[in-house]
Amino acid sequence: MLLTLIGVTTTVKAVDCRVNGGTWITIGSGSGVINLQVPVTVLLQTGPDRISLEGARLECRYTIGPQTPSRGEDYWATGNGAPWTPGPKFAREGTGLRINGVFRNTPVPVGIRSNTMPDNAVAYPIDITPYILTRNNPVTPIDIRIGDSLGVLRMVQTNNAVPPDGSTQLTVTYTAANNFTVSPSTCTINNNNPIVIDFSNVHQRAIGTDPLTTSVRSDRRLNYSCPGPGSVTSPITITYQGTPSSFSTNLLTMSNPDVGTALVRGGAAVRVNGSFQSQITNNSGGDDVTFSLVRRAGSLPAAGPINGSGVLVMGVP
Repeated sequence: MLLTLIGVTTTVKAVDCRVNGGTWITIGSGSGVINLQVPVTVLLQTGPDRISLEGARLECRYTIGPQTPSRGEDYWATGNGAPWTPGPKFAREGTGLRINGVFRNTPVPVGIRSNTMPDNAVAYPIDITPYILTRNNPVTPIDIRIGDSLGVLRMVQTNNAVPPDGSTQLTVTYTAANNFTVSPSTCTINNNNPIVIDFSNVHQRAIGTDPLTTSVRSDRRLNYSCPGPGSVTSPITITYQGTPSSFSTNLLTMSNPDVGTALVRGGAAVRVNGSFQSQITNNSGGDDVTFSLVRRAGSLPAAGPINGSGVLVMGVP
């Protein structure tokens, strides 16, 4: 009898992942649960019925070891339980995941394969992006601050090794690396077009000190619209958002510290970062308002161009 001894070498299977070109992190098969926390600089991408939270680029690579490349394959799919859990500030909103271009609303099904990676050590993108569903009724915009949790993505990694060497759960917690405001509503003010207030050439002495009596003013119509199916009738708030001037909280700060801009509605100045109530009936509404230029009492503003900017935000009481 001829006895032939064959030496068997145990290969090392490794999956490495990284986010936004950062450091590679090894995700080994059968290693249990790997938790990653990723700060994401969010870029809002608005579609017809959803807002995508772009900004996290997750990619992974697979290699068995000395035999690379081989017939080995690594598989990634949505994880057990809840593949996507939105952060606390999105908990009341409709959300979902865009997986390889297909939009899947929450609850996202388990086991949807996103990638089949060959054993070639090449980095492949995990094309998964969370999104928020929009609706055609007015809502208060969501204010996200740096460090807020955007949500948790759960993935499961397996491969075609013989015998199978288990699976790894990858949990990625996305946190905000920037401040941003998102409104999950299709309702708009003036169709989201900028409202440009040009007071033209004004002599410093012509600028008054009272928002209600200054002669430098510009009247504007604010049109509210909630396009979409169904009829929307709802009370709303319009917030005059910006930085108040140093001499009056009723005035928006301008490049000249002795000048501010007031928003007047119904005979009263709206405080900066304050709001007034209005109404949408059968998907539309509107208000006539006045923007007025005001100077600090006892001052004569320096001559030259003056500019500033603010935001009008629709919400609900």
